[in-house]
Amino acid sequence: MRNLVLFLDSSLFGGIESHIVELVKLMQSQKVPVSVLFYQDHQNRQLYDLLNSLNCPFQCLNGKALDLFHYLKQNDTCVVHTHGYKAGIIGRLTCKITGHTCISTYHAGEKGAGRIRVYNWLDHITSRFSQNLVVAEQLTNKVENSQFLANFIVPNNPQQKLPEKQLNIAFVGRLSYEKAPDRFIKLATHFQHQERLTFHLYGDGPMATELKKSAASNTIFHGHQTNNALWQEIDILVICSREEGLPMVLLEAIDNKILCVANTVGAIGTVINNNQTGLLTDDQSHNALVTKIKTVLFMSQQERNYLVKNATSQLHRFYAGKAQYAQLSKLYFS
Repeated sequence: MRNLVLFLDSSLFGGIESHIVELVKLMQSQKVPVSVLFYQDHQNRQLYDLLNSLNCPFQCLNGKALDLFHYLKQNDTCVVHTHGYKAGIIGRLTCKITGHTCISTYHAGEKGAGRIRVYNWLDHITSRFSQNLVVAEQLTNKVENSQFLANFIVPNNPQQKLPEKQLNIAFVGRLSYEKAPDRFIKLATHFQHQERLTFHLYGDGPMATELKKSAASNTIFHGHQTNNALWQEIDILVICSREEGLPMVLLEAIDNKILCVANTVGAIGTVINNNQTGLLTDDQSHNALVTKIKTVLFMSQQERNYLVKNATSQLHRFYAGKAQYAQLSKLYFS
């Protein structure tokens, strides 16, 4: 069996990094030799520590495109799986030259702005040089040689949380435009006189300063998180993104027995069925989210548990890695 090398350029911990950790767990469970290769060392201690805890070998290149060429010449039987636009562009072009099998995952469909927009354009132009995976089905029309692969998580099966009168509602993710934390702030402001609700933001990003200036007193900023302890503090997760694929944070929340409220964006609607496995809005308006939070307020603990139980069952059936491994192994080793 050929070695699998997961190639990325990573400076923060977000959806791609969570995906990498779950992919390593899945491959290890199937006895597939797997390692992680970073384009350069950004001192991403959170990810490095998680890889060390899994006994997964990793290595950092020096941030030059030729570094990957030399690495592959020394590892001529490996399969390369790229994640993110920079690693994707460099990985596909280099594998084309060296003759290595290259798989690329496209994690989101946003175009970005400025230099990011140029990188994303190059990322799509070079998609013809690899077999590609997309985490939202609508992206198959935008990416050449692509097939849909549902995101997944290796379940931890934590215990059901004990009921509390106070409800902690959370946003978990990067504080950037596409994730729409401003919508979450507006939602919190609407409920600032509802004593039963407290709103929490876990994460950091370019909008942090602006958001703090406009936040109501019922809103708490926790900053960037380096472990999974936050899930024990959350009762309701709100995903109010403008753009998404299938967010890993959604699967992590479900695995931690947390009720999810979300916009219909990206592939979220394939996981959340309204009033069955969570609460899903039919649009991205402020009023739609307000209505869903009001619904949560009037739900009993038994009703919330019903949605969480259904979501957990669906997670184990479709998003726990079994089907995804069958799909990936065909690309890696056939």
